[in-house]
Amino acid sequence: MDQPNQNYEQGYRSALTRDEKQLFRQQFCEKSVWKGITLTFVTLSLIYVAMAAGYAALQYFTNPFMGAGVTLVSLIVATRQMRALENIVHFGSHNNFCRDKILNDRMTNLLAAWPMLQDVMQYRIFHNAHHGDYGAHGDPCKERLERIGASGLEINNNRQLLFAILVWMPSYVREFYNEVKSSSRQVVVFFVWHASVLAGLTLLVSLQFAAYAALHWFASMFLILPFLRSIAEFSEHDYQRGDTVRETTFNNLGLLDHLLLHPAGDAWHALHHLHPTVPWWKQGSAHRFLMEKDGAYRMAQHRDGLIQDIAHFPVAAQSAAGRESGRPSSRSNAGYPAGLTPASAE
Repeated sequence: MDQPNQNYEQGYRSALTRDEKQLFRQQFCEKSVWKGITLTFVTLSLIYVAMAAGYAALQYFTNPFMGAGVTLVSLIVATRQMRALENIVHFGSHNNFCRDKILNDRMTNLLAAWPMLQDVMQYRIFHNAHHGDYGAHGDPCKERLERIGASGLEINNNRQLLFAILVWMPSYVREFYNEVKSSSRQVVVFFVWHASVLAGLTLLVSLQFAAYAALHWFASMFLILPFLRSIAEFSEHDYQRGDTVRETTFNNLGLLDHLLLHPAGDAWHALHHLHPTVPWWKQGSAHRFLMEKDGAYRMAQHRDGLIQDIAHFPVAAQSAAGRESGRPSSRSNAGYPAGLTPASAE
């Protein structure tokens, strides 16, 4: 099962008929510059709406607990939207934004990548290696788990995993920005982008609100987002549970996955690896189509809950014992919550 120097096979052969495949491509592999721009602009704008709500709460609530509560909610909403921007950068690296590749990269950068200290062209280098060398030494996502010490640890409950994530966090953040190639040039672009927006907020609202927005953005992006991103990314793959893409990649379909961890299409991560041309706004409908018509897709890995699965992410020592004995991992339901099998998820 352990193939460190070989790419994992796809492990999936669609059971769709020729007509169904054609229908799938027509309905779910669209590219639309207007949808891409509109959805990304709304995603970005909601960050500032959340900031405005937090700022207003501090101005108008005399009760400090009310103001603090609204501010906390605004931080979570802003962080969620930032996570969505990162998802959009991911899909933009597959040219899923629009058909014109130059426009695809420019719009992805301007509306999603640059404000998140990323560049879609650099991200594409890292992400193409993840798809092309999946499961091998060249897979940057697998190598990251090994470098930060997330492989082979005995983690048996949620508390242990959350503590481990906190311990890994400095290494994880460093490895993440190294992988997405956040260079000194990108740091300059990041500050120029935000300085331009803050100048506009100063003119339109006030200097105080602009300062609040800057603090809000940095707190969301550098304090809260890495924690959410780490849980989200650890939930996407478990390289130790098999030797194919289908066996080791998950659709995470729980409410928290859609609301908080994978808000722009990345919850259907198995779908993305098996059908990477589907844009983020079509992931849900494509998943439902395949679940209905493609028996091979129904046998992919689907999880309908986060909390009960969190201790079964790809860091449990039992999987290593299973490899040594030549048997699959003995983890609870092989990574599924009670009652959930590959064919039972929606």
